[in-house]
Amino acid sequence: MKKISVIFLFLILFNFNSALSQTVIEISPLFEYPVAPDGMESLEDRCNFIVKNFWDKFDFKRKDAIDQYALNEAFGVYASTMRYASRKVVDQSVDKLLGKLSSNPGLQLQFSKAAEENLYGPRADFWSDDLYLKFLDSLIKNKKIKDSRKSRFINQANSIRGSEVGNTAPSFEFTDKDGGLKNYFPMSTPTVIIFGDPTDTDWKIARLKMESNLKFRDAVDKGKINVLYILPTEVDNWQQNVANYNSHWTIGKSSTVSDNYDTRLNPSIYVVGSDGKISKKFPTLFEAMETVLESVN
Repeated sequence: MKKISVIFLFLILFNFNSALSQTVIEISPLFEYPVAPDGMESLEDRCNFIVKNFWDKFDFKRKDAIDQYALNEAFGVYASTMRYASRKVVDQSVDKLLGKLSSNPGLQLQFSKAAEENLYGPRADFWSDDLYLKFLDSLIKNKKIKDSRKSRFINQANSIRGSEVGNTAPSFEFTDKDGGLKNYFPMSTPTVIIFGDPTDTDWKIARLKMESNLKFRDAVDKGKINVLYILPTEVDNWQQNVANYNSHWTIGKSSTVSDNYDTRLNPSIYVVGSDGKISKKFPTLFEAMETVLESVN
């Protein structure tokens, strides 16, 4: 699906009309996408034009539900151009779009799902939490939409905001390997928090590489660095799957941690500094280790 979006972006930027018509038949777009004028030479100018005019031919007064797949595809082209347009133009375009959607709650829900698919979800070409929050905030404020339809989006907004870089790391409860209820709260020791599934093959390989870093392991064993490994979802026999983890790690599971932390990746990694604030969100394991090692050396 995303490959088709990239093709569309190339076509609308460079006005290859014959190829465009062939691709249109293939995915049946909801409306005719704008095409950047030939006189525009820079990528930013072309993308600015597309972003400004992208939804001009879309019927915002329609009351019937539209094909969500087709809307996701259209939004994917829109999001692709936003990556290369100026931020001012993007903000103005999104604000204008949300203004049109505010009077049509059904359509706003569908656009919010399309924004989730293309700005937040696992299949998104790129993530933009701040742009996605615009859609979430607008949806949450809309009194015409039932609270039951908002709950998932409210949780997403809370987890994104709660785990922003620069924020104090949120505290949370977790169950340790022995079944005891424990609490995490940020301390003065630099900490790597890892939310993940211990049965994942890629994680198993990454953990072995992490454990083979002698400097990092030595710092953990001496208490200079904390490591928390927390399961944010249910995994059968999880205690058995983490039985061979470093005994100096804090290990547990929590069914509520995703209320305050963004755990969409597997694993989702955070670095918390000695000041108790999140210094990195979603770094690689190597980046996380390098960051905390630098802080203790």
